[in-house]
This record gives sequence, C-alpha cells and structure tokens, in this order.
Amino acid sequence: MNHGLARIAHGLLDYPSLRPEQLQPAFLSIRDANVAALEQIIEHSGPAPGWDSLVLAVEQLDQRLEDLLHMLVPLVYESQAWAVEVDACNQLLLDWARYKHEHSRLYEAYQRLDPAQLDDERQAVLKLILRAFRHAGHGLGAGAREQLHTTEQAIVGLEQQFMSNLIQAREAWTCLVPHEARLAGLPGVERDRLAVKAAAQGQAGWLLDLDERTVQVVLEWADARDLRKEVYQASRQLACDLSGNYALDNGPVLQALLRLRHERARLLGLANAAQLSLEAKDSRDTSQVEAFINALIQQNSARLQEELKAMQVLGSELGIEALAPWDVAYLGRKLRLQGNEAIDASLRERFPLGSVLKGLWQLHEQVLGVRIVACDVAGWHPDVQVLEVMDGHARLGHIYLDAYQRPGKLPWPYSYPMRQRHVEADGVVTLPAVLLSCCFELQPGQVTPNLDHADLCKLFHEAGHALHQLLVTNQHRRLNRTATSALGADACEFVGTLLEQWCWSAPALLALPQPETGAPPVSLPQMQQWLAGKRRFQAVAEAEQLRLCWFDLVAHCDDRARHDLRQLAVAATQQVGLPQAFAQDRFAEGFDYMVTGYEAGYYCYKWAQVHAIDAFSAFEAADADHRALGRRLRDEILAKGGMRRMTASFNAFAGRPMSLEPYARRHLSP
Repeated sequence: MNHGLARIAHGLLDYPSLRPEQLQPAFLSIRDANVAALEQIIEHSGPAPGWDSLVLAVEQLDQRLEDLLHMLVPLVYESQAWAVEVDACNQLLLDWARYKHEHSRLYEAYQRLDPAQLDDERQAVLKLILRAFRHAGHGLGAGAREQLHTTEQAIVGLEQQFMSNLIQAREAWTCLVPHEARLAGLPGVERDRLAVKAAAQGQAGWLLDLDERTVQVVLEWADARDLRKEVYQASRQLACDLSGNYALDNGPVLQALLRLRHERARLLGLANAAQLSLEAKDSRDTSQVEAFINALIQQNSARLQEELKAMQVLGSELGIEALAPWDVAYLGRKLRLQGNEAIDASLRERFPLGSVLKGLWQLHEQVLGVRIVACDVAGWHPDVQVLEVMDGHARLGHIYLDAYQRPGKLPWPYSYPMRQRHVEADGVVTLPAVLLSCCFELQPGQVTPNLDHADLCKLFHEAGHALHQLLVTNQHRRLNRTATSALGADACEFVGTLLEQWCWSAPALLALPQPETGAPPVSLPQMQQWLAGKRRFQAVAEAEQLRLCWFDLVAHCDDRARHDLRQLAVAATQQVGLPQAFAQDRFAEGFDYMVTGYEAGYYCYKWAQVHAIDAFSAFEAADADHRALGRRLRDEILAKGGMRRMTASFNAFAGRPMSLEPYARRHLSP
C-alpha cells in the first residue's frame, strides 16, 4: 500500500524525506482501508474461523497503524509541528482500537476459536486479545461501556494535567548564584556546567535548576547548607499547595485521578485499581506485593537506623546540630568516599561515552553472542546513529541511538520499542527496531562526555531494554513488545536491571576500553573497593524508594486512602522508618510514575532489582561460564517475552526460586 511515507532497506522509514503534513493523510488512508478490510475478514470468518484468516489477518491491520505510529514517536520531540501531527495520528490509532474493540461480531469470531486446537503461543495471544476486549468494556451494557469510555478519557486528561503541572513547576524554579564561593565543594566540571547554563540564559554566574543531575550534585557536594536546603525544598515541594501557584497544585489532580482509576476497575468487575494493574504483572495478588514491600522495609530497618546515627555523628563534627533531610546525601557521600577519595578522583575521566559504548557492545557480544555494528541509514537528527544487531550472519533488528541532549528532547534516558518482531502467515518476518535515547551533555571543548557511575548504570540499563526488544523470538508481535503496557513493568525492568548489574562488576568496568589520561591504572582491588563504597550509606535512599512503593500500592488498593493523600504520604514515611523531618516532603504531588504507566506498579523496580541481582549472582560465581550463562539468559529470559510470566523465566534460568539473600548482601551489608 502506497501511503506517501517512504521506506528504505529492511522496512525502516526514510526520515530525512518525511514532512509533518504527510502524516495525517497517510494514517487516514490506512485506517479507512483497515475498516473495509476488517469487515471482509469478519464476513469470511464463518462458524469455525482459522488462525491465519482471522487472528493474523486482523493483526496485519493493527500492524500497519501501530508500527508506523511507533516509528514516528521520536519526532514528537523535534518540533511543535511534528508533535501536533504525531499526536493527531495517535488519536486516529486510538479511534481504530476503539472501533475494533467495540465490534461485537469480531469479538464473537475470536470466541469461536477453539483454544484446545491452539498451541501454547497462540493460546497466549488469544488471551491477550480477549483481555483487550474486556478492558475496552466489551460485554458491558451500552451505558456502562460509554461510562467506561468517558472515564478513560478523563483519566488521560488528568494524567496529562499532572505531568504538565509538574513540568511547569520544575521549569519555573531557577536560582542564579552570583558568587562561585557559594558553590564550594562542587566538582569543577559541575561548576563549569552550571556556568554554561547561566551563559545560555544570557546571565553571568552559575544557574541552578531542578533537573535531576543538578539537584543530585548540589545535595551531595555543596558545602553551603542553606543552598542544599533551598534546592532540597524546591525539589520536594513541586506542584503542591506550598509552591504558591495553586493552578499547578497536583494534590486535587491526583485525588481525582485515583477516584477515576478505582471507578474504572469496578466497571470492569474488579475490586480496586491495583487488581487491574496486576493483571499484566508477574504477581497477581496485592497481598503478595504488600508482603514483598514490607519484607524489604524490615530488611532495611536496622541498617537505616545505623546509618542515620553515623550521619549524625559526622554532622556534629561539621557543626550540624540536628540532622535534616538536606544533609543526608551530603553526609552519605562523605562517608561513602572515606578511603576512596583518590580512586574516585581518578575515575572521573575514565569513562568517556565513546569508550563506554565500544565496551558495552563488546560485552553484549561476549555474553550474549550478538554483534552491534554501525548501519549506513539516516535517522531523524544528525545525532542519531542507526545500529544493526547481528547474530552470526543473521540480522536481528536495529537500534536508533540518540545519545545527546538537545532542546525539546526528554531530559532522561529511556528505551522505546518502535517495532517488534512478527512472523506473518506467509512466513515474512518483520524485524524489530528500538530507540535508545540518552541525554548526555557535551561541554565546551569535549569530544565525548565523561560518564559517572550513575550515568553508566542508566546507559547499561536502557541498552538492556533495547537489546531485550531485539532478542525476543516469539512468532507473534503481541508477545514481543517489551513495553510496560504489554509485558508488565516488572518483567521489563527485570531485564534492564539485570544487564545493568555489569556496572557493579569490577572486572567488567576494568574491561571497558580506557582513554589515555596519563593517570596510573586502577587495580582490581581498588575498583572493588570503590564499588563497595558506593553501596554503603544507601539505606535512606532505599527507604525513600520503598516509601514510594508503599504509597503507590496503598493508594491504588484502598479507595478511602485518596481522600487524604497528605496523611497517606505521612503514613508512608512512618511505615519505612524515616525520621519525622521527612514527613514534610510533598513527594506525592511530584511522583511522576503515578502518570507514566506505573500506577500500582512502582514496586516493580524493587521486584525486578531483587530478581536481577539474584540472577546476576550466577555470573559472579568463581567458576562461572559467562558464555554458557549468556546463552541460557537469552533462551530462558530474553527470548520468552510475554510468552510466560517473569517468575517462570527466572526459575528456568536459575534452576530455583528467587532468594532475597543476594539483594541483602549487595545493598544492605556494611
């Protein structure tokens, strides 16, 4: 079908030839053709429809629109014109999905398929299809279905409002520091970065804002306690009633959002919003998730109190009479670095992005048996590099690597599935493609940015997500999309977190190609000591994460909790054992994961982390055969996708159920 959007080798879009005005006509043409084709498919389905003639035929219609839309999503951040057109196409896609899921004859045709005649993969696909119909309200009366649709639209509107309020509140706060002395303690490279920010605004001095890196740097390094307090409070009081801008207060927005999510769940016959969320996750039981969170809280409790006492002792030596929340990151860094100062300084120039990427691709080849090589294909921006992933002579798919920050682009790293593997009835295979987007900043005079350990972890994590999308091997695309909406947040984050664990391996870091800096080489014992130091004094950060997990779960389990979200936030602080001073944090109003597809699922980060560290312990064993383990990792975890639940894949890889002990050793030992 010629719809005016040029494609090049391997079905990739010819991005340089695209124009915004092409998009809506192309989508309208495909949608209209889909509607006509769907009627023909249903008309010929008969009393005993076939898999190819019904399921794969309808899937081909979905694929036309979905693959095109997902390939266009990166353009949203290139200009307002692209954003408007891609959003309009997304609405057309949603309209198509609603039309299809409200089609009673199509639903009846799917129900006439006999599951007993289907293999395991086809049964899994059919289950997902029927669940989508149920979530769209099929089977409800006309009035209830219309109410469900209205509720869905209102939920989307509130989610967009929540994020818009948060972004506006974050962008509204800046602090110009006119005298460098007030930035005492910050590394020189960070002071330079803040000076560049100020110059870009036409100001002289050093400009602080509330991007994640700036907040973290100030809280960990700034000697000026009043500056730490100012930045801490600004970052923890975003979009709430304390900000003074009531139009951006997310408190009422979140309260209304939770009410509607509970109403949606009840319309679908479920007790609460959490149960609806868990339908796509590894655990199906809210009590199991609650017990998991509480087990981690209990495990962290003693270490938390010990670390707070140690911080108070150091704080007293530095003239801090009473430990405050804005002192924790600063004192924790000082305690972690004790004995590691020289190693830490020597490693700041050791991880330039170019060398890290080369080493990362080498690691994937050594462990997973895949080669990642440059491909002579243009992306949507000159910064975008297109990579081919190869297994021997077989091409597995493509990665679009967009490494650098630029205006309009999302300021955090992420992986986005642009297309998933799919085998059509005639055997034609669609190869997957994925966006790996990072936000590294090139400072003046730099050829490539230097990464700190946190940057390494984020890059390895998101590259793990990207590789996962390319290594799923099911026949049907519905089982191969590695997005939270399809695979579940826990299974998605499990893979990213597992491949991130090589950043905590001293041999793996030492194996990364090293630049010529003139500095003496870092030994294996020194690297091990440095990594061990980074694991220390993290109990407060652990408690803060568990606070979010507990708050998120309870807010979506208990409809009554939403009536006083402030009290629920205080209760979450108390539940995890943080000092009373932390109860003043207004974290709920700035908790963006509540509106990004992780509702009642923030715990998945911990669920994934515990499983990932346990799985990685196999690679850390003295006699580990990394290539054999990598092959098993591909076969039992990466390749399975949505074919089976995460726990089953973990058990197949490890040969046993998950244990909390490796996690405790990694994060909670002194």
